Amino acid sequence: MKMKIDEFIEKVNERDEMRAKKTAEGIVIGTPNNMGIFNIPEDATNFIEIDTWATSNSLYWKKPDRECLSALIEEFLHTPIEERFPEKEWYLCIGVNSKGHKVYLVRDYDAREIVTNINKDCMSSFTDRQVEELKKEFPKLAPAIDAMKEPVEDD
Repeated sequence: MKMKIDEFIEKVNERDEMRAKKTAEGIVIGTPNNMGIFNIPEDATNFIEIDTWATSNSLYWKKPDRECLSALIEEFLHTPIEERFPEKEWYLCIGVNSKGHKVYLVRDYDAREIVTNINKDCMSSFTDRQVEELKKEFPKLAPAIDAMKEPVEDD
């Protein structure tokens, strides 16, 4: 199984005695009271690359928690680096209407077609994979589709 960074952090945080968060240095793992026990670089591929600041993690976690964390780390390390990161998402802006509002492409799953919308609350984003599928379906529009892309920013 493959594990993205966000998924790894979420699974660690499901354990009552563990906490994980993403930092500039990597993924920091600890307890609710001590966040500095492990640091896993996002591009780590083996246990040797993991920084540990604890002389004995048995002081912090019981055996079942240590076993769970070890299994999660192992799964994360076996995930290819390029597959660990969340897929980028895009809004596809086709232009500006006569009232000065941007108009976006929106997926309509019921009609299985693409429609437009200016209401940002109803907009749908497209993943990189979906953008590539659109470009394959409409190869003559591929350059225009690339020009329409606006990154979805996390709120």
